[in-house]
Amino acid sequence: MLQLPERYKEVGDSSDGGMGTVIFCDDMVLERTVAIKFIKNKADHRRMLDELAALMQIRSKHVVQVYDFLDLNERGLGIVQECIKGDDLFEALEGRIQNTSNFYKDIWQIASGISDIHSVGVIHRDIKPNNIKIDPEGVFKIFDFGLARNDGPEACTLGFIGTHGFAAPELYKPAAEFTNAVDIYAFGATALYLGLGKLPKILHHSYSRVENSDFFSSLPFFIAPQLVDLLNQCLHPNAELRPNMAAVRDELAKHILHDTHQALVVYKGQAKYLGFKQRTITLNLNERGTTNQIGNVTIEYDGLRFYVTKVSGEVFINNSPVQVDGELPGSCVVGLGNSQRESFNRAFITFDLSHPEIVL
Repeated sequence: MLQLPERYKEVGDSSDGGMGTVIFCDDMVLERTVAIKFIKNKADHRRMLDELAALMQIRSKHVVQVYDFLDLNERGLGIVQECIKGDDLFEALEGRIQNTSNFYKDIWQIASGISDIHSVGVIHRDIKPNNIKIDPEGVFKIFDFGLARNDGPEACTLGFIGTHGFAAPELYKPAAEFTNAVDIYAFGATALYLGLGKLPKILHHSYSRVENSDFFSSLPFFIAPQLVDLLNQCLHPNAELRPNMAAVRDELAKHILHDTHQALVVYKGQAKYLGFKQRTITLNLNERGTTNQIGNVTIEYDGLRFYVTKVSGEVFINNSPVQVDGELPGSCVVGLGNSQRESFNRAFITFDLSHPEIVL
């Protein structure tokens, strides 16, 4: 029988996976259930150390938390981690009603977790539905970092390790170097699986993929054209052409929060709101005592972003010249006029852009 420290009491349940065994225990000190993961093959303990190093760096709502680690003579290293009660996505998908709103929120959660992983310089390298669980509150949690590696010049493998259908084409190459892009590809495959309930056969032969493949326009519910293009790019066979995970997360958030953003516009102590009720505002400044315009700008809200539709004269956002179709970068200051003018006539308007919380 496995000899655990006194604070951990086995509850009788365990789970075997391809890389190791998970034992479920009660933590008698902190009074919570934990999962302790051991690698089956002691030769793979380096992977366990990688997993531990990765998880200890991450603090994310959408990534499993590590509490402790053990070094047992008879079993080697074990990671004591958050116990997630719930189904993984393979199990949860059966009977799950998928529509545009649910799909956006589901894959936004996955994108958020992967983005948090990447933010600490770590590559998960085995993103797939059964490495993601849904907790009782409906929160998606990414786990199983047995294949994780730190990003950088040492991030390479001498042989294929991964899951066919979710593994990026570059992982099939011998001594392949890999980057965050392998997780982005796996995210795209996971999103497609959630949308279709299966993977197209071509993804099981990733090395035969061709550019400009369109997968996401065939989902049985509406996907905004911008997101169709972005999600298809996640599955691009060229790793360098896949988008950044944080950019995917942020674009999904915009669509989830469609028509709920709001801008507070303040000029000379007077406040106005720009949002779904009033979508357009025009700001202008004339020379003193004349009708000659110094600067004029029109800003519009399209339900996803606040952006410039018209501009003439001297207009600046955060001291940078304004371009048509330029997006307002969060809270900012719009300046009309230029200090180089002899009249030194200038006006400043503050924009405070709200970012509502996504409610799952």
